[in-house]
Amino acid sequence: MMLRYASTLFLAGLTWGLAAVGAAPAQQAATLTGTVEDANGAPLPGANVVLLDSDYGTAAGADGSYSITGIEPGTYSIRVTFIGYETIEEEITFEGGAQVRRTFSMERAPLQGEGVTVTVGSRARDVAAEDMAVPVDVYGTDEIQLAGAFETGRILKQIAPSVNFPQNTLSDGMDALRSFTMRGLSPDQTLVLVNGKRFHKSALVNRLGSGVAGGSSPVDINAIPANAIKRMEVLRDGASSQYGSDAIAGVVNIRLKNEPLDPTVETRLGGYVTDPYPNDGTMYSVRPSFGVALGDEGGFLNFFGEYRLRTPTNRAGPSGTNPNFGFPWPTSGTTDEVADADDDGFYEVVEKNRTVGQPNFHWGDGRSENILLWANGAYPVANLGAERPTEIYAFGGYSYRKGKGQGFYRHDLDDGNWQQIHPDGFLPNFENPINDYSASVGLRGVFGEWNYDLNLQRGANHFQYNITNSINASYGPLRSGNQTEFYAGEVSLAQSHVQLDVDREYDVGFASPLNVAAGAVFRGDTYQIESGERASWAGFEDAPWEINQNGAAPPAGAQVFPGFRPSQEVDETRTNIGTYVDLEANVLEPLLISVAGRFENYSDFGSTFNWKVASRLDATDWLSLRGTAQTGFRAPNQAQKFFSKVSTTFINNRPFQTGIFPVNSNVGNALGIPDLDEETSLNLSAGLILEPFERFQISADYFNIQIDDRIILSDDLGADKVVEILRNQNTGAATASFFSNSIDTRTQGVDFTTKYAMLLADGVQLQLRGAFNWTDTEITGGPRTPRELGQEFGEEILPPENQRALTEGSIPNTTTKLTARLSTESFNVTLRGNRYGEQLIADDSPADEYTMGPEYIFGAEVGYSPLQDDQVNLSVGVDNIFDIYPDRVPTVNDPFDVILPYPRNSPFGFNGRFVYSRLTISL
Repeated sequence: MMLRYASTLFLAGLTWGLAAVGAAPAQQAATLTGTVEDANGAPLPGANVVLLDSDYGTAAGADGSYSITGIEPGTYSIRVTFIGYETIEEEITFEGGAQVRRTFSMERAPLQGEGVTVTVGSRARDVAAEDMAVPVDVYGTDEIQLAGAFETGRILKQIAPSVNFPQNTLSDGMDALRSFTMRGLSPDQTLVLVNGKRFHKSALVNRLGSGVAGGSSPVDINAIPANAIKRMEVLRDGASSQYGSDAIAGVVNIRLKNEPLDPTVETRLGGYVTDPYPNDGTMYSVRPSFGVALGDEGGFLNFFGEYRLRTPTNRAGPSGTNPNFGFPWPTSGTTDEVADADDDGFYEVVEKNRTVGQPNFHWGDGRSENILLWANGAYPVANLGAERPTEIYAFGGYSYRKGKGQGFYRHDLDDGNWQQIHPDGFLPNFENPINDYSASVGLRGVFGEWNYDLNLQRGANHFQYNITNSINASYGPLRSGNQTEFYAGEVSLAQSHVQLDVDREYDVGFASPLNVAAGAVFRGDTYQIESGERASWAGFEDAPWEINQNGAAPPAGAQVFPGFRPSQEVDETRTNIGTYVDLEANVLEPLLISVAGRFENYSDFGSTFNWKVASRLDATDWLSLRGTAQTGFRAPNQAQKFFSKVSTTFINNRPFQTGIFPVNSNVGNALGIPDLDEETSLNLSAGLILEPFERFQISADYFNIQIDDRIILSDDLGADKVVEILRNQNTGAATASFFSNSIDTRTQGVDFTTKYAMLLADGVQLQLRGAFNWTDTEITGGPRTPRELGQEFGEEILPPENQRALTEGSIPNTTTKLTARLSTESFNVTLRGNRYGEQLIADDSPADEYTMGPEYIFGAEVGYSPLQDDQVNLSVGVDNIFDIYPDRVPTVNDPFDVILPYPRNSPFGFNGRFVYSRLTISL
């Protein structure tokens, strides 16, 4: 029996062995050999040759040769990479036992952003930024990755010289939703596009932010995850005739990644390591992304996500009394004694007399928790295999942010407090859940000779106000009848459009075909205000408790931000239609001419027509001249027309209930405030591009932007007759402010950019990029105070200090940015240097007005990729290496010079040195 089983096993094993031997020739491994060389045939030692989605790969030897053995039969995508050269991808099929030889000839990579087809600034197709008649800066994935910032807005500020990103604090909703500015103009005078389509604005109205025009409603660019961005295209020129309203300062177009992505996870960890403050402001970010190919004709669907947490920073000083102070804080009751005991410019508590901890104010970043989910995809449905197949596309996303900021500390004896509820006073919080979503779908292709793009889009921003650690003093001192948390209401803005764009080329005898583009759009904007719970606004009428703890009338509503009342609710929609024509051609071989015209009609203020003429002359192989002349406009934001709010603002360090009222309200009518019209602009620019030798480029552009009827938010007006109107209308406010077309401004300046790349040795590349911006703004007309307001009420709509803040305090007068990057296949070192020029800190008190001096801010990052094809990358970096802070007020005159020591419109913030790390893993 045993022998029989043994013989059976022997025969079975022999059969399998013979089968395996017979099959072996068909499964023999293949080999790939060859050389990697440059365009002149010189070897490129160290070049990586990798078979994607496999473990096969190697680096070229000293003579440029390579060999990969043991390749299983099949079809592979081969990727060849080398620092300073363009990547090569080729598909090769290996038969069993095959000996395949390939020589790869690599071309030098262009300068950063050079040769990239952009979709902003020209309606012609397949035009690179350096060939346009207008200045367009292109920032790719590497520059975005190496900016040393976590948020999209800060990234843009780090890399673009004409962009500023104030880090506001103690600014109501601006703590949670910060905005960027361009060329020192208002945030809503820069148009933001995503994949060439208009991105919706936020519902927020900026009331108290510095470095940002009052009353603006910015785009929430931080709602877009940075890992979704393929590149940023920054048009430094007006473009209203091409894109419509808002494109006065320029246009930022964000292109999303549009090829199937390998599964990737990027984690970032950072925080402020600074002196003399404790380390704080920890930031944590996790960014997953992945994509799939849809079919075999180039379809794709990519998904992007991010979880980002920012913990608070605080640079507030202690409150108290000191012989240098004109008054103590708090102004009543006991106070701590503070002094600069070490003579180092920083005040400390030297005698503790109060039980409340120090600092009791907050001056810095608030907590911010973010969840972002985005997608981008396209799927060909017809004309497969054509250069431009008919395809359905879609992109968009959802973001949720819970931001937290603070108001002014209310001391224990404050009129808005009850000590029975807050014995030591309280620091009220803004907690702002922000929901932002957008969805864009379209169909694009070719119909006859015409390219077409039909797009349907909707985006919305919902900004909610929750007030915590507060009180409504009009409810009295009993905890059972009062509360400390309030839902104060919500503002929302939704924008929808249907848009058709078409273009084609005609041969009309010019040196190049005439590109003809045309389009039409229908858009609707809906703005809403939802009232808060009754407890958040109660007290404006029939207060439940008629006196406060000091015997006077209690302030109404939740302290720091009384809720929106039912009478302030709004649901308003505006529609507009627009149509444009755009023509562009090289009328002579070296001369490009572009003209455009756009007509729009709005349901509220009427019609507008804008035009543009641009030209570019390639004078020599190394010198080009360019210039533009154009008009532009900005339609009033819906929020500027309908926002209404009463909240607590500290004026001369005392709390006041201040109100913003629509122009068509009872208060606006009583004060004689006229309806809002559109802003109009005339933009002129001229520049040159120099390319004296290969991979070195210089550009210089002068710009001049005249804006008429610019919309501003007035100062808080509190003359006796104004107060009487506010009292008669039962507003609960002691002052009033409103929007009006009150000033004309001229903004002029110079942008200078330079790029250079060179190979220091085989596989070692140095890339340099520099930029300089000088901007100057002046008021050329106004302020025009409405006649009734000036004559009958004796008010001035924009006082001198606000004018100085607008013209001299929005941005530094000059900004210089330099970046150097040294790269090998495995290592890269990046150095960043910024110089910010002088900037005014305007104040209504001459003693507190001063000019911040120039500051130099440096950063560095080191990265290491241990595996081929950058599948794993570890980087560590630091921003503001030398822990620089902006200048403080030269002379301490009152406690708030100590409590709030740094200007919030500082171009580099006031948090100190930031240290971070980044780990990226791709599968």
